[in-house]
Amino acid sequence: MSRVGTWDWALETEGTLRREDRIRLIGQGVSARLERIPSQWRSKIFGEHASLRLPDPPDSALAREADERVRELSSPALYGHCARTWAFAELFSQRDRVKHDAELLYLACMLHDLGLTDTHAQCFAVEGARAAHALMHAGGANEERAHKVAEAISLHLNVNVPSRLGVEAHLLSKGVSLDVVGRRLHQIAPATALEVNKRWPRGGLAAEIAASTTKQAQMRPGSRAALLHKLGFAKLIRTNPLDTRSVPPRA
Repeated sequence: MSRVGTWDWALETEGTLRREDRIRLIGQGVSARLERIPSQWRSKIFGEHASLRLPDPPDSALAREADERVRELSSPALYGHCARTWAFAELFSQRDRVKHDAELLYLACMLHDLGLTDTHAQCFAVEGARAAHALMHAGGANEERAHKVAEAISLHLNVNVPSRLGVEAHLLSKGVSLDVVGRRLHQIAPATALEVNKRWPRGGLAAEIAASTTKQAQMRPGSRAALLHKLGFAKLIRTNPLDTRSVPPRA
């Protein structure tokens, strides 16, 4: 039986949760809630973190095509979210010293929300994975690389994505959860997080993402989006410290 969120699972279920999938994701959600301890306690536990260097996007034909596709199909707020997701994912890779394929990570991050665009209106993680898979093949990528990007995108709605499911998928998950709900913000230096926000302004992302996921929950009541909605995802979006504070909190 395919593990929830993987590309094989997406093709098998079309994004509809089975009972065991629901139980697993609820457990992940509870664990994530326990991480939200007060920032002053985290400072004593984790200490300060030095500023990290913002990366440059990979200079490849596929990377440029992905950027153009996302700009064309997405709102400015959604495009900025994809770019910040990539930047945060790369910062986590530096912080945690995670070796990865820079082009694959960029493609996965930039394309991960294609399923929220007007062109792709079904279960958005599955549809986004499918669209990215097709774009990769059209751009000349082999099946192994297309599969990795599709799998990372399909997995990104899981609360936790361990590195054993792919380092690019793991980093995408950390980048997207930081940008959307502020998870693990204490692991990135305040000045660095602020620089990311300045380079790609947040615009009306919180309202747009909350509305999109609420719509997904209504359209697909058996999906991960619907389960996250029941677990209070919309409130986490609205209270994301990256949106509610002009300067990110210190670690």
